[in-house]
Amino acid sequence: MFQQLVFTPNEFAQLAKIDKSLIPALESNGAIHTERKRIGNVDRKIIALEEVQKFFKMLREFDEAQHPEVNPESMGAGAEAAGSASIVSEVLHEASKYVAAHPKHKIQMFYNVKGGTGKSTLTAQFVMMASILGYRVLAIDLDGQGHLSVNLDVLDAHERPTIYDVLINDLPIADAVMNVAPGLDLIPANLQLCNIEIPLNNKTRREYRLSEALEKISGNYDLIVADTNPAASILNGSMLVASERVNVICATNPLSFHGMSLVMATIEEMQREFRRTLDVKIIPNMYDNREVISQEVLGELRSQFPENCAKSVINRSADLNEATKRRTTVLDVNTKGTAAGDIHGLTHELLG
Repeated sequence: MFQQLVFTPNEFAQLAKIDKSLIPALESNGAIHTERKRIGNVDRKIIALEEVQKFFKMLREFDEAQHPEVNPESMGAGAEAAGSASIVSEVLHEASKYVAAHPKHKIQMFYNVKGGTGKSTLTAQFVMMASILGYRVLAIDLDGQGHLSVNLDVLDAHERPTIYDVLINDLPIADAVMNVAPGLDLIPANLQLCNIEIPLNNKTRREYRLSEALEKISGNYDLIVADTNPAASILNGSMLVASERVNVICATNPLSFHGMSLVMATIEEMQREFRRTLDVKIIPNMYDNREVISQEVLGELRSQFPENCAKSVINRSADLNEATKRRTTVLDVNTKGTAAGDIHGLTHELLG
């Protein structure tokens, strides 16, 4: 499970883009803490999820004046201590280049009016990866099927409050939030959300209720991400009003590509109606470079939507299916796999 995720020093070095030989220096200077844990029949040195999150948070805030523990002058008169601290300072400075201090777009949504594009899977992988990178993340499940909730290992969502209770029954939004892992909170979903359209339509300022609710807790998070239902619904329109970026997931097949014109038209109409300017990112998903049709669809996406198409492409991978089955991140399945690299790259692109 994601909340129990641990990394070996090699896996951590790969994730942080540092030389693994420098980990002892980081450890001796308190920049990272390791522990011994028995995995199977072997005692292994591991780094816990919370330690990794603390490290990336330190990178995002990195400044020698703010972190005297890695300043050579604070490490004592010994040349060895000063040299070690100098190495750590250099490593942190270099690694911090790969982590955005703050997400360029704080409130994002994953969207498509077509189902089966892999939207919920990518939403879950994105929020988990962002959490690993030390951001305080709130995930919001706006799909009555509750697939994001299941991906985040919440199997009792039918017993929990949802955004329905917030928008229709005036439940304080903070009371709908649950913690699912260190640094990662969730507002889950259940089938009750399938019945929200009529009562929401009867509410005053219906399109603004969600954004006004999110404003009350926005200060608690670095990133707020919603998984939406596959429809041009009032609830999705409310999330469009609240969002700064819309991530449109397009499977690289003909039917998914055919629906892109409707999706983009829906977003453009909303922007005109509410006088909003949204950043729209189209994410090609389920790509298979062995299939001509995948190559053709990817080429058409880049040709027709050059300013919106993401640089990151998510390849079809059994690792993503396995991560969904185990309700965890792809890093927990195979840190060196294609899927892990794809999700890592996409996360950095969406964080800006």
